[in-house]
Amino acid sequence: MKTKFLAVVMGVTLTAASGMACAQFGGLGKIAGIGGDAAGASVSSDQIVNKYVGGAKNVNKADVKMLRAVGLKDEADKAELAGKNLTEGATKDSLEEASKTQTESSKALEAKMKDKKVEMDAKSKQQFSDGMGDLARGIIQYVGMGGDAKNFKPSPTSIGGSTNSALFVVKSLPDSIKALGGTLKSSIDFAKTNNIPVPKEANDATSMI
Repeated sequence: MKTKFLAVVMGVTLTAASGMACAQFGGLGKIAGIGGDAAGASVSSDQIVNKYVGGAKNVNKADVKMLRAVGLKDEADKAELAGKNLTEGATKDSLEEASKTQTESSKALEAKMKDKKVEMDAKSKQQFSDGMGDLARGIIQYVGMGGDAKNFKPSPTSIGGSTNSALFVVKSLPDSIKALGGTLKSSIDFAKTNNIPVPKEANDATSMI
């Protein structure tokens, strides 16, 4: 009888100890980001920046193709050079410079599209169409990361380059989507007027803006 009683007591004690240990390690898991509700609840600075860079690369490819297609070679070369600085983990300065170049490229392109004397052969028209596809994909990527940007909350202890870059992305993303959306819509109008194929992605992107 005594042996049976001791076995029961030891079983209860071990179960309680096991429960406490699980609770303790569960807490540690949450702190370390290994498990628990906290895991995956927010997006990191690097993820924000890298997603933005992915979209920016498509926008940059679009700028290069479309500028060349309408005869703006110097502007296209400048955009291409700026695109080489777009890498994962980009600094705030390089992101600002890329954004500035994209804005300048869009302005030059829109001004050229208003010119009634733009001459384009079949190759240029296809290049312009391909660029529209790239621009649309970039916009779709930007729109797709809107939720992450909105919910991004840097840790009070996260101080450094990646956090500054992410905060720049969060701040500039809405204006970038709006501006690029305007450029895409102008491009679609220009394409229709000049018998240039409009890729499906272009219509998909405009419906998302």
